[in-house]
Amino acid sequence: MDQLFVAPTFAAAAAMAAAVDAGLYADAGTKVLMTTSNSPIPELGGGLAEQPGFGELARRFDRVVSLNETIYPQHPCSWSPAEDVERWHRILTAAVGLREPFGITLQSLPAKPSTSLLRVFPEGPVDVVSDGLADYGPLPTPVPRQVAPRLRRLLHLDLAGGLVPVLPREHEVADVVLSSAGYRDVVAEHGKAAASGSPGEKRADAIVLGQDLSTSGPLSPEEEQELHEKFLRVAAGLGHRQVVLTPRPSALPAFAHRLPDLADELGLRLRVLDDPVPAEVLYDRLRPAAVIGCFSAELSTAVEVYGTAGYAVGVDEVLERLPKPQDSSRVPLAITDVRLNHVDVASDGALVERGPVEIDLQLLVDEIAHAMRRPGAASGDRKRLLAEHPWTAKFFPEAGDVAGRAAVVPVPQAGAPGDDQRHADARAVARKVRSRLRRDAGRLVRQASRRSGAVRRAKAVAQAVMFRPH
Repeated sequence: MDQLFVAPTFAAAAAMAAAVDAGLYADAGTKVLMTTSNSPIPELGGGLAEQPGFGELARRFDRVVSLNETIYPQHPCSWSPAEDVERWHRILTAAVGLREPFGITLQSLPAKPSTSLLRVFPEGPVDVVSDGLADYGPLPTPVPRQVAPRLRRLLHLDLAGGLVPVLPREHEVADVVLSSAGYRDVVAEHGKAAASGSPGEKRADAIVLGQDLSTSGPLSPEEEQELHEKFLRVAAGLGHRQVVLTPRPSALPAFAHRLPDLADELGLRLRVLDDPVPAEVLYDRLRPAAVIGCFSAELSTAVEVYGTAGYAVGVDEVLERLPKPQDSSRVPLAITDVRLNHVDVASDGALVERGPVEIDLQLLVDEIAHAMRRPGAASGDRKRLLAEHPWTAKFFPEAGDVAGRAAVVPVPQAGAPGDDQRHADARAVARKVRSRLRRDAGRLVRQASRRSGAVRRAKAVAQAVMFRPH
């Protein structure tokens, strides 16, 4: 049977390539890789197929096609074939050139364009490549009943210390953990071929992972700017000097070009990558001593796949700002908070650090998933969890209760903290209370602003064209 692979990101394409190398598709006939860019404005940035080194990754497939080009001017994230399935079936069948029925391997099962493609091609087995940490939690929407019987297996890296994603536990789907070594081999091969497009062969002390939490996420552009400034302060506080910042590919570029001045003040030599270079390629080529971010899958990949020290910054702040209990970022934030080093910046500029936490992560994630599906319904396991680990209350907000939430209980440090640590903890809690009061006061205004994504994107574009490059 022929096989169609649909890859929206380098990480997805690399995982699919690793699966092919591992012999998981040894019985497949023709293999076609379909690339798709989910960026808000794909025309502004090079797609996956245009990245240096892509040819080495693509050699495992018989040909490559672009979904963006095939359905243009439709955008993959908004395209719906519902009104004319037969016409889209003809167009896409001609584009991929496969004999039906064929297998489909894709990412982000409950989201577009995956749901649209599965509607156009209603037959054949479906493999899912994990969409990062979110797949350890509940799916945002149930798997359509027409799709569920087609599901065959979930392919994923181990990004959470053996935690089992939700899909294999709720459906009769094989749980296939990809080899970290095989994944690193794919990335290394790609990076070697792309060496001319990489930021050079110099080692980096630290890599800072840009986040996109304001385009459609819980932070305002100003708060996202503050978060990235905190990343740099953490890098300096940890003693690093050579720092590379890789902005999120989907993020609008304004904020990244306002950071060099702060870097100079902190004594950092900062390189901001304007061209898209996958974070995994940077890990392989630059061999950083540390990776700093908030809660992205790339941060967990650095720790779990590459063995690099990872530092999570701003987890509590983002968690507090999630607009509803069902937000799919809740589980990734919990996994990051538990398994990675946690760093905050005190008012005097000192770092407040905490290592990974000893807790039953599967139980925590299961209870968060239960709360996401049934807000306000506390199980007996959750009550026991909260009694033993009071700080986990931050993961279980009541629907509609924002202003009345209690201050976040700090995670206990290993050993008995001294006076300095207690004072630092007290300052941290005070900052969180003040921050929450400010945020709640402006919540209604921000919600009104968020209802118009076009306005926010236009504002970010305006900021982008006004920056002065250094």
